[in-house]
Amino acid sequence: MIKRLEKEFEDVQSAIDEGIIENMTVQVQYENNSANYTKWNVVIYGRENTIWQGGEFSGILEFPQSYPATSPVYTWKVYSKNRFMHMNIYSSGKTCIDILNDKIGYTPARTCVEILKALEDFLYRPNPKSPTNSELAKIFEKDLPQYEKMVREFVQKYMEEKKQSEKN
Repeated sequence: MIKRLEKEFEDVQSAIDEGIIENMTVQVQYENNSANYTKWNVVIYGRENTIWQGGEFSGILEFPQSYPATSPVYTWKVYSKNRFMHMNIYSSGKTCIDILNDKIGYTPARTCVEILKALEDFLYRPNPKSPTNSELAKIFEKDLPQYEKMVREFVQKYMEEKKQSEKN
């Protein structure tokens, strides 16, 4: 498993360098001065001219011991009691996305490049048909300008909380 993850990580770095993956940084976590390839620190940068612009959204892509037979898990960093302002992210920060669901869209043939590209795309294409936050999904469907305003306000607050947590 570790050999595959080392190769996958190299492929991800190449994809970032080549512009295949944009608006993202990925680093392996270090524990006791050695790389832990089962935990990757990811930052997705909000694209310009979107409601996510200006945001730097941190998360961890974690690979279970049973990887690649079992999908990795992606958890978005949540800085306060407020949940992440996305209708397909649980209050814990866990992601509800087909590509990371063993029963729906994940297969061992999936690459980490595909997974990370899907995670970035997921930020911009919420799925109101399968929400973890049904209230937000209703606002999205009934009042898109209000939804967009809420997300922009969330991005600003998220970045303030992120900066505050980095000071501490």
